[in-house]
Amino acid sequence: MKLYKEVSIKTLMRSKKKVILQLIISEIKKGKPPSKISKEHNIKKQTLQYYLRQLKKEGLIEKEGYGLWKVLKEVSISNKACKVKKQIRGHAFNWKIKFLKDIDCTRRLNENNIKYQLIGINNSTPRIIFRGKKIWFTKTGLVIYEPKSFFSQSSFTSKGMAVWELDKTIKALGRFLKIDLSTYQFTTSREHYGMIKNELAKQYNDKKEKLFIRDDEGIWMWIDDSHSLSELETNKPKNSRGVQNWFNDMKKTNFEVTPTFLLKSINQVTQNQLMFNQNFESHIGAIQTLSKTVEELRKEIKNLKKLK
Repeated sequence: MKLYKEVSIKTLMRSKKKVILQLIISEIKKGKPPSKISKEHNIKKQTLQYYLRQLKKEGLIEKEGYGLWKVLKEVSISNKACKVKKQIRGHAFNWKIKFLKDIDCTRRLNENNIKYQLIGINNSTPRIIFRGKKIWFTKTGLVIYEPKSFFSQSSFTSKGMAVWELDKTIKALGRFLKIDLSTYQFTTSREHYGMIKNELAKQYNDKKEKLFIRDDEGIWMWIDDSHSLSELETNKPKNSRGVQNWFNDMKKTNFEVTPTFLLKSINQVTQNQLMFNQNFESHIGAIQTLSKTVEELRKEIKNLKKLK
């Protein structure tokens, strides 16, 4: 399997620290305890405690009781700190894994006395929680839900980081089950990409409104401010880049190149072309009349010469 280059965790943490702080505050506002935040977003407990201490020191949160925190005020995210104009959050990855050889994972679970739940139709699908991720064992492979967010400057590098995490998870699962799972194929059944601090998202968030854009396949772009990051979200890396390019092109023209503007411009070009054709036809007629007049004048001159 071709993997993407691993991104330094220290470098990543430096660039996304304030975004993570905003995420933690957003989850605390929803009433979630640190244990649940740690589990859902795959943040180590020690790392989360460090962030909580930082937020408490800044007077942004306070502890109300065991596992209970209260938000006192919001934290702002500066462009300089995390380059939000280029920041993408890849998340909600649902991976489908297909093994290239027959593997009886259920038997391995039983042999290693690993506890699992049977869910799905007829309670026939084993599921475990491994490294904070839900993993389903299918007849041909796995389904893995990745709760972690991957921050980068583009949707494609964000997905690359998620793929790297997926590979580490599968190999670790293989060691856990005492079986080689290094050879596999994968695809996504779901993937989300949020453009953080997007201008359009800010407008909707300020009015506490939501935006959902659908096609025949379902919703492909939306704004719902689910993590208080002012995100414009799409469900494919290509969509994310395309939306960015479209908005950047629109911004260059101060958003004046609208469909109405284009229709008016096309109509004006058409009218100009019609006028040109009319003028051209009239010019042709004038040229033909002039040519006929010149020919008649030439004949008159010739007749006059004969009379002399």
